[in-house]
Formats: sequence, structure tokens, C-alpha cells
Amino acid sequence: MRVMCTRTGLASIVVLLAACSSPDVMQMKPVDTGPRSFQPSVETLASFECAGALPAVHQAICSSEVLARADKQLAALYRDRLRRLDVPGALLLEASQRQWQLSRAEQCGLNEAASDDAQVQACLLGLYRRRSEDILDWQAAEPAGEDRPHALASYAEYRLMDGAEAGYCAATASALNDDLRRHGWPNPGRLDGVTLLAGTHASANQASVDGRSVEVAVHDAGPFGGYEIRPRGLSVDGAPVADDHTLPRWVAEQPNYGGRAHASSSQTGDYGSLDVFERNGKTLVLISETWGFYSAAARGESAYAGLYELQDGKLQRRCLYQTYLTPPRTNTLAGLAVYSQLDDALSIIAGEPLPGYAQHERRDNYQSWKERQWTLLNLPLLGADGWSRYGRDAAIRERNDAVMEAFFAWSERNLRNKQIYRRVMPLLLPAHQELRGMYGQHGLSAEESQRAADLLLLETVARAMENLEAPAADPGMPPAAFAQYSPRFAIAPAPGDLEKGRQFSTLHSVVLNNAPLHVVQDFVDYESNALGAERGRGPDNDSATMAAVGNPETLALLLREGFDPDQRNAWGKTALMMAAQLDQAPSAELLLDSGADVHAHTSPNQGAGVGGPDRKEAQAARQTALLFAAAHAQGALIDSLLQAGAAREEWGGYDRQVCARIKGNPNLNEQVRATISDRLCATEYEPALTRAKPGNLRAGEVYVVRDGGQEYSISLKEREAMSLFGRPLQIAPEDLRKRLRKIGTTVGTAAVRRGGGKLTGPLTLVFDDLSANSEQLLKLKVSFPVSPGTTPVGGYTLDSSEPAKVLAVTFDPQRNDVEGTWRALLSAAYTQSFTPTGRGYVTIDIRGKPVTEYQLVVVENQQ
Repeated sequence: MRVMCTRTGLASIVVLLAACSSPDVMQMKPVDTGPRSFQPSVETLASFECAGALPAVHQAICSSEVLARADKQLAALYRDRLRRLDVPGALLLEASQRQWQLSRAEQCGLNEAASDDAQVQACLLGLYRRRSEDILDWQAAEPAGEDRPHALASYAEYRLMDGAEAGYCAATASALNDDLRRHGWPNPGRLDGVTLLAGTHASANQASVDGRSVEVAVHDAGPFGGYEIRPRGLSVDGAPVADDHTLPRWVAEQPNYGGRAHASSSQTGDYGSLDVFERNGKTLVLISETWGFYSAAARGESAYAGLYELQDGKLQRRCLYQTYLTPPRTNTLAGLAVYSQLDDALSIIAGEPLPGYAQHERRDNYQSWKERQWTLLNLPLLGADGWSRYGRDAAIRERNDAVMEAFFAWSERNLRNKQIYRRVMPLLLPAHQELRGMYGQHGLSAEESQRAADLLLLETVARAMENLEAPAADPGMPPAAFAQYSPRFAIAPAPGDLEKGRQFSTLHSVVLNNAPLHVVQDFVDYESNALGAERGRGPDNDSATMAAVGNPETLALLLREGFDPDQRNAWGKTALMMAAQLDQAPSAELLLDSGADVHAHTSPNQGAGVGGPDRKEAQAARQTALLFAAAHAQGALIDSLLQAGAAREEWGGYDRQVCARIKGNPNLNEQVRATISDRLCATEYEPALTRAKPGNLRAGEVYVVRDGGQEYSISLKEREAMSLFGRPLQIAPEDLRKRLRKIGTTVGTAAVRRGGGKLTGPLTLVFDDLSANSEQLLKLKVSFPVSPGTTPVGGYTLDSSEPAKVLAVTFDPQRNDVEGTWRALLSAAYTQSFTPTGRGYVTIDIRGKPVTEYQLVVVENQQ
């Protein structure tokens, strides 16, 4: 059977994905009703596993035992300090730590070639020691205003659900609630007549009680538990008497206890706290489930706490309490249209995580943001109360000023950034008003709503600005509690506020900011004398003519003054390309009349660009003015380029790239699109069967296919049998591009946390039928290979992938196009006498430098 893949279907498949497979559906094992013991966690030398592709900093850490231990010690110190902080304080420390992580390579001049250099390692060790000292020296905040109830008391209360001694249980609940109102997170050690022995709030996890050894088993809950140190169970003389099933079994016996499974108290198999203490001559054990983002309770239901008495080495039930009530809504963002629009725009500005982050740091940052955003949305009083109680105003205001300054500086780099900035700034104040309204509906006062909105908006904007570029210097620690600071900007400034009081000092800047022509002329005269040929240059070598394409009168002035219309930036972009990208037809006409080169193209530059849009563009394959116009401009500008001779085959497959962009151009109506397509896009292309370099795939040789001026080195591989945990999708290509990272994270999280497995390979797109895909709709599974024993999860697939022969080729986004890659694989299959099955994979390993591989499943020809 000859499998034909349509041109539109192939061109729709996205490049950013990875391979995996999944096991047969597993039978659920019966739940063991007896407490079990816990094995100690596997320890690593550094705070992360020294395996796989790692950035240069992490390679240097792994090459030195001393440095690895320093890394682990700092991580433990940082996480311990973080766990003790209020919400605003934690946000500030996390931001400082992220920036410090990114600054390490810059501070020590590190690259991959120097990762094992002794001087580099010494520099890093010095950084780690100073950072540890800074965290230890950062002043702990003493709370002020303790006369008012703690904000946590608004979300949690001990309510008796079961207990033989109702009076005793009610009195204990009252004491715990009093402690909750005074101090926040309850600590039985603060109750009258209590002596803590072991556990979460004690100084040790082991104690001697009536001649017996009592020990609380604890562990680090890891990235999906906020790296909290949590208890997992209790043993007496080495025999387990409580595990993560103990409290949930009691809960499950209650009438109408709710719909959650009771296999364990949390998805990480642990509790929020477990304390052993003496009170009134009794040895008691208080076990509490996690609260907040990590609560095991279903939406709208309660977490629980159980009070037990330890008698003769066994636990006896005494009192069962409901405690924290989870919010009933699962997607609060769905009702925040303006904030969601702002969040999407900021995600584009930020782009992909900076390469200085290792994969585990990217995961941790993503998971941390999910937790913090959820907390600020659903438990806003914790942020508003912490702001004043712990004196965080100066640190928050200082951070906001730095964020807004970074945003404005980013906008000054080029005209496209400036236009994005001008679209985003008008969203800040409405998004803030939207958040204040939501918090007001939740019962917060005007002041509380203001502060809660301030915190969430600042954190949202700040995280995007942090990802623009790596800092070159140590960011230092946040200001101390209750410091003084005079802010420059509001947290939600109005359009124009960031420009107030500024003096623009370069020609590039005055052009970007639409200065009057006489001011532009003055700067032209000054910089022509002072800078000569470098006049008008901005960041990344952006030219004054590029900055002026939004203002034809200014552009005309510059061209009259002899500015070169073909000046290029750091990746070869010209003013004509900028005009095409921003659909500035009058400026494009001026540049063409001035002799601008319609055939100029960009060149990939991996080190250029600040922020997501510029980094993506600088690293992309070659671009021309026609390609930019085909994707973004209206018909008039495209016609101008075509009349200037732009419809020339610049390289193999160039015409197909132009046509694909015309089809996806949102600024063309269907009549104009059809007219342009008829002129340029009438030709279909068959697989290039005759342009192959001989090579025997079955003998292990590489088979090279030449197509469209590119070479594809194809090899025959055996895909191993594996288990694939995935999520089936039918999705538009553009939606997949936007959501892929989030979908992949969700799938991986479900496999680990809900399926109980381990990810054993890279993210994989599975196409069961390549011919079923079109440019409107992709049918695929976003999957990960997982370990045996992974259990099925509702809404996901767990498939067994048999061994298979695949023709594989590494995809180079700078040189290859999607359609040409699949066509090359088909060509190799036909000419080497294989039969394509119609099934394909796209795998991408994102550890270190991303490596993407296309795989076409084939079988031997049946003659």
C-alpha cells in the first residue's frame, strides 16, 4: 500500500514535540489496610540529577564534588527559608533566586568549553558561598499588627466531625482555632499544657515515649509538593502504626464524606503535618492533611485532621475535624477576560525559558507559578495580610519599579517591541480593576482588594520581564522588612506614565517615540557628526530607518539625509522587512523607491535578541520581506513587493513557504488571498525520488536525500517496545503551537502524580494516521514514554507500542521545513523498498539544546 501524505496535512504538523509510548492497561491492586514503612529517598550529590544534557553551569557543578555539595546545601537552605515566609516574602525571595540562578554563567564568564575549568569552578564556589551568606543574613520579618486575626483563619477552621468524647474534642478544636487566628498555620506546641515530642513542629522527628522509640517518617515532597518537608507516617519501635492511608480511611467512613479517593492523603503520599505531643498525661498524635494549592480535598470539599491517642504502641481514634475548605471553582481565570488577555500577551513577550535554566529549573519555575497564581487568586487575603503584617511594602514597590523600567527598556529596542508595548500598557489598569472587582465580590475590603490585585498583577508582569535576558550581575536580596522606599511607578500604570520625565538621548529613541521632525533633524545632525556611519543605531544594531517605518514622514527625512535603506540588524533584518512585518505599505513604497533590496534575507543568530519575539526571530530560518509580508501584510504591500520582483525562487522550497504563510495570513480577506494564491501557489510537488545519494539503509548506512537545496540524512532505526501515556487531541495547528508546552506539562504531571509512573523518554507526538491531518485540524496524541506499572488515568491513554522500524531524520529548524522533511522520509522509503504504514512520530528532547527527530514507521515491502 502506497501511503500519500497531503501537502497541507504535512505542513500543518508542528515541530516542538517529543516521543514516547505506554504500557498495557494495568489492573488496580487491592488497597492494603495495614500501615506500611517507607524507604529512604535516593540521594543525589547536587540538588539535581547530574544526567542528560545540562547547561554549562550545571555541567561545572557536576564536575566538582565540592561545588555539587555547595549547590545542594544552598538549595536546602533556600527552600527551608522559603517555607517559613509569608506569601509576599516568598514571592520576593523566589524572584531573587531565579535571577541569581540566571546570573551565575555571566558572573563567571562560563560556557560549555570552560565547565571544568578550575578558575570557573572557584568563581562559582565563591558565588554559592556568598549567596548562602546573603540568605542567612536576610532579616527575618517580625509580624506587626498581631491584634487582628491572621488571614488564614478566613479560609480554615477546625470543625468536629467524629469523636466519642464530644466535649474534649470541641475544647481541643477551640484551642486550635484560637491558635489559628493568632498565628496562622496551627502548631499544637503553642497550646496550653502541651509538650511537643516529635514531628513537624518539634525539634526532632524521633522521641522516647514510655520507653518506646517513636519516629515520624518525613520526606521532601519534591517539585509537585512545593519541596515541603512533609510527614509520611509514624512508627513505634520500628513498626509502622500510621501511614498516608491512615487518616483517609477514617474520613472515608464518614457519611457523605465526598467523592475523592481515599488511597492517600495527598498526591505525593504524605500529610501537611504530623505532631506527637503530651497533654494532660496523654500521648497524642495530630495528623493534618495539606491545605491550599496542594490540598487533597476535591473542589468545594474539606481537608481533614485527626487526633489520635498513642496507647500501648498503637493509635486510637479520638477526634476527627474538617479544616480547610477548598474553593468550589477550578478555573478562576475563565472569568477574568482582561487579565487573561494580558497574561497571554506577556507570555509572548517572555518567550521560552532562557537557556541558562536547566530542565528541572524550568519545571520548578512553572510549577511554582501555578501554585503562586492559584494562591493569589483563591486565597488573596494571605497576600494582602502578609503585605502589611510583615512589612513588605518597600520591597514590593522597589521590585515594581525595576519591572516597569525593564518593560520600557525592552520597548526601546525596536519598533515591533514598541508596538507590542503600546498594546499591552492599556491592559494593565483594566486588568487591575477587573481583579479588584473579583476580590470585592469575594468579600475583601477595598484596601485588601487593592493589595491582592497589586500582588497578582505585579507577579504576572514581573515573571515575564525576568525572562527577557539573563542578568550580568548578582541581583542581591530583597529589601529588609519595614524598609523605606519612594516608588516611581504605580503597580498598574496608565499608558504614558512610564514615559513621564524621560529625556530621550539618541536618534533611534526619538524616532521610536515619534518625536517631531525638527527634533529628529537635530539628532540626525548631531549623530552624523559624532558617530558617522554608526548614526541611528540601537540595540541589536537596529537602524533608525527600521525604527521609522511606522512614520513615513520621518522615514522620508532619514532617506533624504542619506541613510542606507538596507542597513541590517544583528540577524540581517532590514527596514523593508520591518515594514512588511508591520504592514506599513507607504513606508515600503518609500524604501523600494530608494532602492531597498527586495531579495535580502536574514541569517540565524543564536546569541541575539532580548525577549521572546526577538529571540525567536533571530534564531529562525532565513526570512525575506516577502515572507514577512505573506504572513502579516495586506494585499497592497504584497503587490508592491511582487511588482518589485520579490517572486523569485530564493532557495529550494521558498515558494511553498510563501504560499503557506499567505494561507495563514489573518489580514487578507478571502478574495485577495485567492487572487495572490492563484499567482503564486498553483504548483503541487511530489516526493523527490530522483535526488537521492545512494546508501543502503539496511546495512546501517546513512541515506541522503536532496530536496529543495537541502540535504536530509536519513537512517533506519528500531523503536523499542514501550508504554506511552498520552492525551488524544483534535486541535488546530495554531492552537497546538500556543498550548503545546502547557499540554505537555499537564500530560507529564498526570503520568507522574496520578499514574504513579516515571517519565522514561522525551515528549512525543504520535500520529496514528498522517494522512488524516490537514492544515485546519491535527489528530494526534501528546505523550511520554513511562515506566512499567504506570496506572491508567481518566481522560488519558495508556498504550502499548510494539517494536517498529522507522526512518528517522533530525530536524533542523534553521534549514529544513516540515513538508520537505516528511517528503524526504517518503522518498527514502520508496527508493529503499519500504512500505510506509501511515504512522509517524515527532520526538523532541528538550534537555539542553532541543533535538527534534521525525520518524516514519515502515515495513518491508510485501512482494
